[in-house]
Amino acid sequence: MASFVSIFCLVCFAGCASAVPKVERWSSQGWSIVGKPSPGHQVKLTFAIKQHNPDWLKDKLRAVSYPDSPHYTDYMNFDEIAQHVYGEPESVKAVTDVLESIGVKKIDFTIGRDFVVAFVPFEAVEKLFKANFWEFKHSEISGLTIVSALHYSLPLYLKEHIDFVSGIVSFPAYPSKPVEQKKPVVDNGQLLGVTPDTIAEKYNTSKYESTNKNNSQAVAAFLKQYFDPTDLEKFQKKYDLPSKAITKVVGKNVDDDPGAEANLDVQYIGATGRNVDTWFVSISTYSNGKQEDFLSWVVGQVNTTDSPWVHSASYGDEENSIDVDYAQRLNNEFMKFGVSGRTVLFASGDSGVDCSGSKYTPEWPTSSPYITAVGGTTSLTSVWSDGGGGFSNLFPMPDYQKEVVQAYLNGKDVPDKKHFNASGRAYPDVSAFSTGYIIVDDGLPVPVSGTSCAAPTFAGIVSILNDVRLNKGMKTLGFLNPLLYTKLKGKGFFDVTKGSNGHFFCEGFTAVPGWDPASGWGNPNFGLLKGLV
Repeated sequence: MASFVSIFCLVCFAGCASAVPKVERWSSQGWSIVGKPSPGHQVKLTFAIKQHNPDWLKDKLRAVSYPDSPHYTDYMNFDEIAQHVYGEPESVKAVTDVLESIGVKKIDFTIGRDFVVAFVPFEAVEKLFKANFWEFKHSEISGLTIVSALHYSLPLYLKEHIDFVSGIVSFPAYPSKPVEQKKPVVDNGQLLGVTPDTIAEKYNTSKYESTNKNNSQAVAAFLKQYFDPTDLEKFQKKYDLPSKAITKVVGKNVDDDPGAEANLDVQYIGATGRNVDTWFVSISTYSNGKQEDFLSWVVGQVNTTDSPWVHSASYGDEENSIDVDYAQRLNNEFMKFGVSGRTVLFASGDSGVDCSGSKYTPEWPTSSPYITAVGGTTSLTSVWSDGGGGFSNLFPMPDYQKEVVQAYLNGKDVPDKKHFNASGRAYPDVSAFSTGYIIVDDGLPVPVSGTSCAAPTFAGIVSILNDVRLNKGMKTLGFLNPLLYTKLKGKGFFDVTKGSNGHFFCEGFTAVPGWDPASGWGNPNFGLLKGLV
């Protein structure tokens, strides 16, 4: 998992299949074996139960998300969704029987019983999955230890009942320090860069403030990234924003141990989504690794009936490091967000096309067809050269973007198709400013950059568009992409036509008129969008 603010860089594993991770990867990341875990150490296992009727999600999502559909915005709540898509009863029983046979007494189920979560002594997990757990320490952080296996084998009698099990193999890296601008621009002692006032002016928001009590938004935080309420208060005061504390903290927040990533997220989602109730959803453990933490966030929110309408997440990993079954199953969970009228946005990455040899390397989850990917720009017309963008190697191009993307591929200034999968899901979908954001961190103004800046900024724009709709008695926007590609087609956006997102010796994608894999549809123009949606 890597944060896309160049602040919070994480690379780790979580076992989702019976494959054996490469040992040199965990050792090269600074982990070494200390010895066996303490007797009775509990391992959190999450079983993704085979789902009944998952294809229903695709059909329903299309019906509620395409503007030309007669059922556009006819959303369902999570309880109603669970009546159509749920854990296969025989599979639920098979997993429950296994857990009970090894003495597990407390077993938790999600709505629909398609995920099973249990804490199990590592000794029992070793026997069940033919694993061998060890305690590991990190060479660069004093006192940081984890418990993980190096490999495991899924019992044959469980393979037909689950898509994956998570929590056995996990090697998280640690948060790095914020990469601030090396030469911040200063005028008369004041930092110059992107501020809430900049965004309000450039994106034509007129400092719009939400008034609907049903409006809500959230940022996701991982691996001990916490925010400082005092920094948030100072930020709001400095830029004359509505004084509004975080409405709800889900999970853990340590006020006196904040991270710049989390401070950025809460400060700028509120700077654009002004006066919107905001949740801070924190998955703070190191022990379960990348995918387990991410899975905990998704499962937790899909299992929360009042989950906010807009979610912003600023992290990801190379797509080729993700187990296919895991990624496909998470697509089902993303579809549940859309069917329920919720919007999920991911930062697109900070390494341009991130080429490996002559091949471009796509990022995930931003490559999922069922989320909205947010790329980076440096101005209304110029793309950020490090902004992630490209084509998925896992997911085929979804119907909603085929016409638009094919038109791009048939145009000029397209790299040789040997570098990328021209039939894959293309991203980003939209963009926002990504450089020189001024945040308040540890009481002081600090300039930071990355598409982690863009994701919460665009999420806040979606929230105030939701406010416009809610105040007119309409439903929330939900899954945005069909609207973006089949109706708006660039209307309501500042087209980005300058620059490219090359990476070292790879040329990358050039920004061109209309949609492109460097900037998507471009920067939002709220003044126009509020009349279009």
